[in-house]
Amino acid sequence: MPEPVPEHPAVDPPTPVDGLCDLVLVRTGDGGLARPEAPGTALTAEELTDYAQECAVPGKDLRVLVDDGARSAKLLSRVADALDCDILVAPAGATVERLPGPDGAHAEAVPVDRVSGEVVDWKLVQPARLATTLPGWFDLAGGLVLPRAGLATLPLPGGLEFANREDFVVRRAAAARLGVGHPDLVTVALATRDGGFRLSTYRPGPPARGRYTGRDVAAALSSIYLYGGDLRLWMRWPEDEANRTALEAEMAALAEATGATVWAPAPGDEAVLLRGSRDLAARDRSGAVSRWAAFRPPGAPETGRFTTDRDGRLVPRGGPAVLAVGGVALISTGRQPEDALRQRYTDLTAEPGTVLIDLTVLDDGRLALRYSDGSSLAVGVAELRALLAGSGWTGEDLLLVTPVLPERASGLRGHLALLEPELGVEIWSLPPGATVVVRDGLARAVDDQQRPARWLRAGKPGTAEETGRWRNDDGWLIPRRRHPAASLASPVVTVAEPLAVPPPPERVLPAPSPRPSLTVPGRGSRRHGVRWLPDLPEVNAEPIRLWVTSAWTPQRVAVEGVPSANLFLLGALDGERLARDNPQRHLLCLRVEAGAAVDLGRVEDVPADLKHLAAESGTFLLPAGWLDQARLSAGYRVDEDGRPGDHEELPENPVVLRCTGARHGTEGLPNDVVTWPRSDRGGGAWVLLPEKPEGDFLPLHPKRPAVRSGHRLVHVQVAANRAIDVTASANSLVGLTSVRSRLPELVAAGVSLLLPKRSWERTRVDQVLQVENERWKHSAKGIDLPLASLLTPGP
Repeated sequence: MPEPVPEHPAVDPPTPVDGLCDLVLVRTGDGGLARPEAPGTALTAEELTDYAQECAVPGKDLRVLVDDGARSAKLLSRVADALDCDILVAPAGATVERLPGPDGAHAEAVPVDRVSGEVVDWKLVQPARLATTLPGWFDLAGGLVLPRAGLATLPLPGGLEFANREDFVVRRAAAARLGVGHPDLVTVALATRDGGFRLSTYRPGPPARGRYTGRDVAAALSSIYLYGGDLRLWMRWPEDEANRTALEAEMAALAEATGATVWAPAPGDEAVLLRGSRDLAARDRSGAVSRWAAFRPPGAPETGRFTTDRDGRLVPRGGPAVLAVGGVALISTGRQPEDALRQRYTDLTAEPGTVLIDLTVLDDGRLALRYSDGSSLAVGVAELRALLAGSGWTGEDLLLVTPVLPERASGLRGHLALLEPELGVEIWSLPPGATVVVRDGLARAVDDQQRPARWLRAGKPGTAEETGRWRNDDGWLIPRRRHPAASLASPVVTVAEPLAVPPPPERVLPAPSPRPSLTVPGRGSRRHGVRWLPDLPEVNAEPIRLWVTSAWTPQRVAVEGVPSANLFLLGALDGERLARDNPQRHLLCLRVEAGAAVDLGRVEDVPADLKHLAAESGTFLLPAGWLDQARLSAGYRVDEDGRPGDHEELPENPVVLRCTGARHGTEGLPNDVVTWPRSDRGGGAWVLLPEKPEGDFLPLHPKRPAVRSGHRLVHVQVAANRAIDVTASANSLVGLTSVRSRLPELVAAGVSLLLPKRSWERTRVDQVLQVENERWKHSAKGIDLPLASLLTPGP
């Protein structure tokens, strides 16, 4: 028989702490957490959240009164996630006891260590997705939970954030992500209200004042020496024009009262936190790069020490100090004088297809540029791309030859992993503790014992088999297509002359079809489905054979269709030439009827990304609306040398196009979708957030949706053309019977609008709601943070 569960007596609640909700729990026999009235049933995170919502109040923290509360920190952090609050618990090894009150009754609850009998402090459990090392709303001292005094603030690297109660945990997480910036730049984060500023105190109750002036903010910053310096504001301008005008006057007052140049995003814009550089950038409401505006005190020079760079960040006016030496195309580091760098790199050359760079690595691992005033700032994508282009870079992969300390390696990998997809190249760096030596004119990685070391791919630490375009070979990084025996360090070996073998045939594929004569189709032709193509383009007047490349095998293509991100396929008359340009892919042979292929070289308004193909003679475009006039014929596998082989005949079925790989990132949809919102000002919508989002998009709801258990509801501001209008996109494909997309499935599921995952970071959240008593209840309003910061990636 199971042992009887002991009864737990009713627990007297402690003296309440303003702004804190107490939740009494008990331990189950196996260490779980349970309700006092059901001590034998351990609660899941979802059940515990529901139970806590019965007692908790939005905007307040939660204190769990249970022994050894910190042993359940992982479980409670998920509850904190759902409630958007902090949770206070007793440390492991401590029991929760009541101090005697003045009348003999139990009063304040405190944690007491079992072994020493001493009172210990409460432990802070923060939401898992918003966890930081920054403090909570309350002061925890002597086992008590005490209200802090004065203005509500949080520390920033080189500055201060003025916090507010309703979005404290969210803003604290954002503050923790800001990296160390320029030493002469003081950063202050604050909200605006009614043409002024908003300041809150830790004192419970409603705020004493709603609007604060620039002189009020200056007084609040009196502990920071600002006179003659530069003050950067992390803020968002109000949308109302009258409030913006009033706020500009307060900016001027703040500059005059502090004696500092106040930098703020241009009126109407906002300062956002960039993920990679962890620095602030000015952006307009559409997410485009904006500029920083200077509000100068009387008598200050008109030319300031800072300016806006290509990423929208505030940087020293002199710009980055860069040079090129030998094969290193971009150097920006203060480690060695220029003469030493010339001696080190003069004989170094880059492997074809790569560019060598030597930049600074900050203490937290961010890749940085050295500026003319001696400071080092984390590099941004646009600035790095421009500097590389100025050095002659044309899209080659990057090798970072900068030595990396072990304690900085993790941060560097994270930064490079964000830079790599933005630049569209592979980025390789040295392993911790390794350096570069010049051998055979190329960069060889060696450890502190001068033994060969392995280069690391950005975001892929310690992988034994890299999957990119390069591979390790005895400390060198060489092309993956090169035969392993052709190592850079391999000695020359004399071998017996092989037996003569017949040379390969001049051609594997049939000779190219002759260039067809062209004609214009009659006006009764069906629409082709390509927006930028003329209604009546010049097409082939007789049947032709075209060759198309594919990442999928011919067998898969025959079943699923030809993969394409666009509503067209590109074919070439010369299959051999196409194979040489596409090694290790597959080559498809198509037989195309008269009137179904457009000569790309005869189209005037070709998009920029296709102009290089339009310049190649013999390139034809097959629009989606006419693909039923093209049939598969055969497939070939192209080897690493660009030579066709492994021929396979295919059923001569009409060609089908399978939508995949579009640049917006939502799989199964073409590049050419109808975007939303189409207004330059953007638009608002509602999003249901699951605990862990799955997939590559989130549905948008124009109206507030019904309550859904296990979800939060947020209201977002979507920048222009960042979302996809599913209904309109599906309508635009009506009649294109050869296209296979995900749109019918989405329409059937009731999805009318969707937000691709790539837009989550640039979509702003202004309201957060939780489920309470089967109704939506606000947990945060008037906030401003990226949607991505509220999402925990799925497994």
